[in-house]
Amino acid sequence: MVEMKCPKCGAPFEYEPGMKFKKCEFCGTMIYIDKSRVMFYYIIPFTIKDSDIPALFRRWASGPKMAKGLENSRILSVRKMYFPVYRFVRDLNGREAVFVKPAKTTLLPGLSNLKIPPGNMQLFDANFNPGNAKVIQPDLSMDTYLKTLQGTPKEQALVFFPLYEVRYEFQGKPHVVVIDGSSGEAFSAYYPPRSSAPYIVVAGASFGLAFIGSALALKVTAIGAALIGAAFLIGILGGFVVAKKF
Repeated sequence: MVEMKCPKCGAPFEYEPGMKFKKCEFCGTMIYIDKSRVMFYYIIPFTIKDSDIPALFRRWASGPKMAKGLENSRILSVRKMYFPVYRFVRDLNGREAVFVKPAKTTLLPGLSNLKIPPGNMQLFDANFNPGNAKVIQPDLSMDTYLKTLQGTPKEQALVFFPLYEVRYEFQGKPHVVVIDGSSGEAFSAYYPPRSSAPYIVVAGASFGLAFIGSALALKVTAIGAALIGAAFLIGILGGFVVAKKF
């Protein structure tokens, strides 16, 4: 048995080597044990409702960079979870910097871009009810990141972040997007992009007419001016049509 102190109330407690979590018998705080150190164990409650996910997905999928019709994709499944991340607070030459790193081996996209507002975190104690969300346990040690982080350590903690893993189908192929359960922000490593071919065609036609018009303007002013004007009209109207249809 190894003896340590609770980071909240200072009461001593014992744990067996290999244990990851321990509840303080004095204050009820859940403590995360990472090798030779103990730290606070936080959780961020969901503020996004399950019923909000379809609308949030459609809003993300209808973005200007997304493939046309992506917002109409069929949602295959939605998995609600508390995903473990390490939150490192470091001092960088007098400036406080916060780094968030996954505490679990995963292929989920965007987890290195998560932002954790300090006011949203709650100490995870015996009274917290995760509801229908699965609590994913960490399998990466904090030491995985300590040597690569810049600055002087000020605070470090394990935080369980609320996430929705949304699997959807577009043109017969499955894709994944992760939605932040506290802010509604979406993360995806890959998404079907909007085709650029129609824009290239319109731009090429406009440039060609403008070039011919410029050349003819030296000899036949009226014809050259007309062609240059037509080039601008094609560019404007063509861009509008392409944006609507593709």
